[in-house]
Amino acid sequence: MTEIISHPGKPLITHLREVARFSQYAIECKKFNLDIQQDVLGKLGFIQGALHDIGKATSNFQEYIKSKGKIIKQPKHHALISAFIAKRVSQQYLNSIDIDELSKKIIPYFIFTSVKRHHGNVKNFTDELETLREKKDDLKILVNNFHEKEVVIIINELLAEVGLQYDWKEFKRYMNDLNNVFYEFDDFSIDIIERRFKKLENAKKIEYFYLHHILFSSLLLADKSDVKLGENKGSRVHFLNNEAVSDYRNKKGWNKKPKKKLDQLKNEAYFQGLQNVDKKFKPNQHLYSITLPTGMGKTITSLALALKIKKLLRKQNPRIIITIPFTSIIDQNYEVFNDIFFNASSDILLKHHHLAEPTYKTSQEDEVKNAEISQFLIETWQSEIIVTTFVQLLESIFTNRKNKLLKLTNLTNSIILLDEVQQINHEYWELIRASFKTLAEKYNCYFILMSATQPLIFEPDKEIIELIPNYKKYFNFFNRTKIVNKTNQIISLDEFCAEIVNHHEKNPTKDILVILNTRQSTLECFKKVSESIHKDNANLFFLTTLITPFERKKIINKIKNKKSITPNIIISTQLIEAGVDISVHTVFRALAPMDSIIQAAGRANRYGESKQESNIYVYKISEIEKATNMLYGPTLIAKTLKVLSKIKSINEKHYINLIEAYFKEVKIQTENMTSKELHDLMLLNFENIGKFNFIKYRKTESVFIQLTQRAKNIWEKYTEIYNSQELSIFEKKEKFSLIKSEFYDYVINVPVPWNKEHIVFDSEPEHHFYVSKLDAPSICYHYDPSDFRKNIGYVENEKTTLNY
Repeated sequence: MTEIISHPGKPLITHLREVARFSQYAIECKKFNLDIQQDVLGKLGFIQGALHDIGKATSNFQEYIKSKGKIIKQPKHHALISAFIAKRVSQQYLNSIDIDELSKKIIPYFIFTSVKRHHGNVKNFTDELETLREKKDDLKILVNNFHEKEVVIIINELLAEVGLQYDWKEFKRYMNDLNNVFYEFDDFSIDIIERRFKKLENAKKIEYFYLHHILFSSLLLADKSDVKLGENKGSRVHFLNNEAVSDYRNKKGWNKKPKKKLDQLKNEAYFQGLQNVDKKFKPNQHLYSITLPTGMGKTITSLALALKIKKLLRKQNPRIIITIPFTSIIDQNYEVFNDIFFNASSDILLKHHHLAEPTYKTSQEDEVKNAEISQFLIETWQSEIIVTTFVQLLESIFTNRKNKLLKLTNLTNSIILLDEVQQINHEYWELIRASFKTLAEKYNCYFILMSATQPLIFEPDKEIIELIPNYKKYFNFFNRTKIVNKTNQIISLDEFCAEIVNHHEKNPTKDILVILNTRQSTLECFKKVSESIHKDNANLFFLTTLITPFERKKIINKIKNKKSITPNIIISTQLIEAGVDISVHTVFRALAPMDSIIQAAGRANRYGESKQESNIYVYKISEIEKATNMLYGPTLIAKTLKVLSKIKSINEKHYINLIEAYFKEVKIQTENMTSKELHDLMLLNFENIGKFNFIKYRKTESVFIQLTQRAKNIWEKYTEIYNSQELSIFEKKEKFSLIKSEFYDYVINVPVPWNKEHIVFDSEPEHHFYVSKLDAPSICYHYDPSDFRKNIGYVENEKTTLNY
């Protein structure tokens, strides 16, 4: 007998058995509400796992793997031939049981694409089925190059575990007439996909889309887990204290009767929310909302409500996935959660975003030393509570990419919170609504949408249930700010700046926040205000994404910890609205969508430190009118102006009425929109869906700014890793991941002008980055550690010697 291996030192049958069992477990441990029984799906998971690498049992692949890649006899690929075997076995199995005819016909082809693409990204479904003739010659060779005795033993032994058997000779007969095989695939594409599938109800099409991806995800997860974790993979056995929030509140003394009215209302929202979960929660009701104004303790209250639901669903044992649009808020909230769970291990509490350090600690307080394994555990969400971004969530739900689909199995049956849900572009409402409903009803996810400005993605009281009773009363309490509508006329940027200066002169001790919609207008405003207000009379700060995160953190810290009576004047792009925890006396806001204006208002009198209302002035500025429409879309601006046209000013306690009127207008607009992404999803166009990006792409180039000696040292460490001859590409990634978070503190991404190929800079790129050196700073970057008025970051300078 020939020894057949899958990887150096590992018998193929061992690898297939482990992947098959884990793929079956990954499906069967879940609760789905499908017409197909769970054990049937589990067996399908086993079949695809047991056969996904059976193509490695050819002489071609065995010579390659045993020679450590030195002997290559083409064709050596294994996934395609394995996919044909997996399809035939799954067809035989499904023909022997009682399920609906369409599923009986379509699922074997799902198994086919799942196995075919387990080393890559799945293409559009019909493309996967209609491009097979290109591999005809390879298939002829491979089907006759198997170690047949060994293959028969492996298949029989593995399939016996689930009460199945398969005749290898049948497969040989089937594959020896490839023309008929290709015709069969063509007929399936035409008869089943083009005719029958397209006639299904939309909800059923979406259900099939995610059935495919669940099968694919379970195989990917099982295969990767076996390779990376070996025997250490297994079921979740971690203890999570469902009373952790209550214990934390006791420790803080919050459960006692508070003296301040605000604290009383926070407690009321918290306790009534918990009571309302008991009243309103039902296992077959999957969509909920939490609507609370800024400053009402939404972060901790939402965690408590999610833990309550988790406790009610204890048989399902759901994960809690908390998603937030901005990494800065993730880091803030994670620290709160970490305090609540007493510095929890990663299998209890996990932070995942693109800059998070790949450090995973187990409940035994051991750190996973291998950074690649650590990163795998993080990226597949191996934890009870995951704190992550909208990007990570949505780009795992709408994708064809195997590295993102890895976590989809762990996403099902979860409680998923979306904080600041109004940040989801209204263009995606139709896509979100349809897909979330299917994931909720069929794949047993529970969604909680959180916001002070709740968008109407789902119909209140019918599709989605509010968990905070009488939530409007909490808005009525606040009277911290007042929106003053100045949009009845258009003013110039010069006039806008003059308004700011004039306000400062009349209120020389008050802090001012100015928010504009473009970097250029922000810079011009900053320069004009700097020229008009002496440095002794105000601290001026400039904030855009074209200054480094290192500087932005420093500026925010300086604003929050002001030590003099000199007022702060902050001139910023809309980045300041993204959960930045500052408070000023007055806000000047360029016209933006209504929810952005409300967010801007949240930066004024944030803690009620002033008894007098803070004014939020909203202006229509001529120079940025076109850019504003391009940035936000003319529809949202028109809807905002329509709502604002009815008011001259409005107090905070009435903002809820303003935002509800606005989102009703937006809802009308979305009902007339067609989602291309949803159209592709319902056609099983997996590759097209893979182009989905939550953040719209614009070409940028990266610049590393050596602001400090520390930054210079980090750059040198990066170049050392990059230039190393001893390290493999994977080892380089592993070493870089350890400095990645701090490295990007000194990186800005500069948009390439529409009419150019590259940004303007005065040196050539090094290792994929332009570099401003500590000892030879770029003239395109402006930084002075002792004078914040000079810190305006990257500014295009045509005097540079290079202009690509």
